[in-house]
Amino acid sequence: MRIQRRQILGMGAAAALGSTLLPAAWAQGFPAKPITLVVPFAPGGNTDIVARTVAVALGKVLGQSVIVDNRAGAGGSIGAMQVSRSPADGYTLLLCGAGVIVTVPEMVKTSYSRASFAPLGLVNKSSMVLLARKNETRFKNFKEFAAYARSGDGKVTAAHSGPGTPNHLALLQLESLLKAKFTTVSYKGSGPALVDVIGGQVDVHFDQVTSSLQHVKGGALQALAVLGPTQDPSLPGVQTVAELGFGDIDGTTYVGVLAPAGTPKDIQDKLAAALAQAVKDPQTVASARELGSVALSSTPQEFARILDAEYALATQATRDGRLKVD
Repeated sequence: MRIQRRQILGMGAAAALGSTLLPAAWAQGFPAKPITLVVPFAPGGNTDIVARTVAVALGKVLGQSVIVDNRAGAGGSIGAMQVSRSPADGYTLLLCGAGVIVTVPEMVKTSYSRASFAPLGLVNKSSMVLLARKNETRFKNFKEFAAYARSGDGKVTAAHSGPGTPNHLALLQLESLLKAKFTTVSYKGSGPALVDVIGGQVDVHFDQVTSSLQHVKGGALQALAVLGPTQDPSLPGVQTVAELGFGDIDGTTYVGVLAPAGTPKDIQDKLAAALAQAVKDPQTVASARELGSVALSSTPQEFARILDAEYALATQATRDGRLKVD
């Protein structure tokens, strides 16, 4: 892995202070001030909801406030760029799905790459669903939706929460399964997209259960199908695309926390341990369940494997010419 410039400067500064400054001493007293947790999407979406739950528990473990900072835009790359350029001291972290780190750079030029970040651990996973307005008359279930989408290219307007997100990749997967072409509309997060599908500005939305469940339960939206390998317990009776006879699709969304590359290893270790403890907090587990997701902790290495797997999918989609900005 290429050594970051800040890491080189950090090593030089340590050398200037003398050999008595050991790396293990860097984390003593950390954190001594609030930590900023950057969410690269607008408030109200899956990532934002997860972040606000985790931030409270992480703050309790670390004994410092963890402040959620929404930096939306460009499929999450604006927030990711901010974190990649932040001091590698553990005080600015990024909470996002793998797509922001490995998929978006396949679509647009970014100032960061996978090597710009150090994964600390997963915090959550959520099923994805295809949503439509409750009173939609053109299609009242998934089979009718499929027939309508196949009746003409571009007839369906389909929203997703940003280029390169799991929502976008699920949309591409469903287009392939149905052999249909949607008119896609990209948003800066699930929150604004949900407003427009409820209001009738778009026909369907690809979203995580976490951010859409309240609208389904409240009667504003209907879940046409689960875009994953199994049904979701929060949506009893809603079948998967495979169960409906249309083939396999997996839009399961994994969310994790990352630090800028070059963050001292002992600080990374302290943050990773605190994060794992926060995710297992009973309130975090209960909040995730109530929102329709699963609190999921992991090692940094396990999160790294998720990143690597999604990178392989992204590069294949790029080779196929299907991964591009709307």
